Amino acid sequence: MIQTGARPKHPALTDPDTGLANRLHFETVFSVVFAAGHRGIPVAVMLLELEGLHEWEARTPPAVVTRELQAWGTLLDGAVRQVDLVARMEPERFAVVLLDCNLAGGRLVADRLDTLASGFRHRTGVGVSMGVAVFSREMAKPGELLDAAQRALARARARGRNQIEV
Repeated sequence: MIQTGARPKHPALTDPDTGLANRLHFETVFSVVFAAGHRGIPVAVMLLELEGLHEWEARTPPAVVTRELQAWGTLLDGAVRQVDLVARMEPERFAVVLLDCNLAGGRLVADRLDTLASGFRHRTGVGVSMGVAVFSREMAKPGELLDAAQRALARARARGRNQIEV
């Protein structure tokens, strides 16, 4: 099995605020994981968006922002298996790649993250919406799987804060 999930050791592959993989790390690994989908290994992708992050950061002392973002990274990283990949894609957007995971498993992980995020939401007032998609053999490029997760996230956000859509 492909080892994707351990937090990156090299600073060029690490988001400094959360300690998670950064976009470069994600893009490097994701093409390999996508190819595994074509070899028959189920792959689910979840996009999470922190809604209201910028507003919260603007009114919160920097030390508190740093502490909460590190806690958020630890929460995400601890909620998935070692083989999974968690990455910060943009300041408010995170991706979780779940290897050997179908849509039902992706929904279970989303529900677990939703429960675990309640403390973060309570402390910060930042909403967390999630979109989940799974690999399909009709997908020719990795971007198609990310686009499917993005569409699910857009539907979740359209329903209001703290929603999950698959």
